[in-house]
Amino acid sequence: MIFLFPKVSIAQSQLIIDSLLKKLPTANDTSYSKMCMDLADEFINSKQIVLSFQYADSALLRAKNGNNLRIQGIVYNRLGLLNIYVSDYSKAIDNFDKALRLFKKNGHRLGQISAILNMGNAYYYNTECNKSEKCFRLALQLYRANPIDETSLTNIYNNLGSACACQEKYQEGLYWFKKALEISEKRRDSISIAYAYNNIGSNLNVQDKVSEALPYFEKALAIKLKHGSNTEKADGYVNIASAFYSIKKYDKALLNLEKALMFIDTSVYNTGLKRLYNDLADNYEQLNKIELSNKYHKLLRHLNLEIFAKEIAAQIEQKDMMNEFSKSHLRDSLVQASRIEKQTAQISRSNTVKYFLLIIVGVIIIFMAILYKRYKVSQAQKEEISRQKHLVDEKQTEIMDSIKYARRIQESLLPKEKYIERVLTNIRDKK
Repeated sequence: MIFLFPKVSIAQSQLIIDSLLKKLPTANDTSYSKMCMDLADEFINSKQIVLSFQYADSALLRAKNGNNLRIQGIVYNRLGLLNIYVSDYSKAIDNFDKALRLFKKNGHRLGQISAILNMGNAYYYNTECNKSEKCFRLALQLYRANPIDETSLTNIYNNLGSACACQEKYQEGLYWFKKALEISEKRRDSISIAYAYNNIGSNLNVQDKVSEALPYFEKALAIKLKHGSNTEKADGYVNIASAFYSIKKYDKALLNLEKALMFIDTSVYNTGLKRLYNDLADNYEQLNKIELSNKYHKLLRHLNLEIFAKEIAAQIEQKDMMNEFSKSHLRDSLVQASRIEKQTAQISRSNTVKYFLLIIVGVIIIFMAILYKRYKVSQAQKEEISRQKHLVDEKQTEIMDSIKYARRIQESLLPKEKYIERVLTNIRDKK
C-alpha cells in the first residue's frame, strides 16, 4: 500500500508549520488551499488531529470560493488520506469519490489515478479486498490509456498484488508483484526492489513455499542492510525467521530474531516489537527453553497492556477531538452555507442585470443594423437615380447637338430666306 504521510522530526515539523503560517495571510485562494493542506499534514505528524482537520476544512472552503475544480479535487483527495489516518474509511471513500468526480470534470488524468488508488487503499484497509482490486484495475486501465510515470505504475502493480493476495489469489498476486519488481529493477530503485522482494517472499511463504520464499527474503534483507532504516532491517530479519519457523528450523529462526532485536527500538511500543517478542517466545518454547520463553511472554504481556492502554486512551482522545471538531465544523459549515447562499443570490442578481443589459445591447445592435441597411439601400437608390439622370442629360445633349447639326446642314444647303423673298418679289414684278 502507498505510504500516506512522511515522517519528520518534531522540530523540523514545527519549522515547516511556522513558515506556512507566516505565508498564509497574503496567499491567494489556490496557494492558501495548498498551504492549509500542508499544515494539515504537519499537524497529523505531530498528532494534533483537530488542528489538522480544521486546516483541511479551511482549505476546502477556500478552494470552493476560488471555483478551481482541480484544487478542490486535490483537497478532497488529501482530506480522504486524513480520514484513512483516523480509520474513518467510509468518509475517506466518500472524499476520494468527490475528488474523482472533480478530476473527471477538469480532465486531470493523474488526479483521477491518484483518487482511485487511494479509494482502493481505503477499501483494502477496511478489508473489502474485492472492491479494492476493482479500484486498482481501473487505475491500471486509466494509466495504460495515458502512461504518466513508472512510479505510479509500480504502486498500481504492488497494490493489485496485495489485493489479490488478500483474497487468496496468490498466483495472480505473485504475477503483479513480479511486474512491480521488473520496473523497480529497471529504475534501479533499491528500496522499491527490497519491498518487491519482500512482497514476493511473503506471498510464497503464505503458500508454504518456504524454499522459494527464503531467497527473496534474503535479497530484501541485503538491500535493507545497505539502504534501509533500523526498523526495515529488523523487519527483514523477522521475515526470514518466520520462514525458518514454518519449516521448524527454530535455531535459525532464533538467530535471525536475535539480530532483529539489535535493530528494533524496544522503548517504542508498537506492532513490530509485539511481533518480535511473540516470535521469540514461541521459538524458545519450541526449543524447550522455558525460562527464556517465559521472559518474552512476560515482556509481551506487559507490552500488550501498555499498547492496549495507549490505544484506549488514544481512541478516547481521538473521539473527543473529533466531536469537538464536528461541533466547530457544523458551526463553520452553517456560516459558510449562509455566505454561499448570499453569494449565490448576489451572483443571480448580477446575472439577471447582465442578461438584461445584453438583451438591450442586442436590440440596439439589431436596430442599428436595420437603419444601416436602409441607409445603404437609400444611398444605392440615390446613386442609381443620379446615374440615370446623368444618362438622360447626356441623351438630351446628344439630341440637341444632332438638331443643331441638322440645322447647320440645312442652312448650308438651302438658300436663305432673304434670297427667296427677293426671287419671289422679282417674279411678282414681272407679272
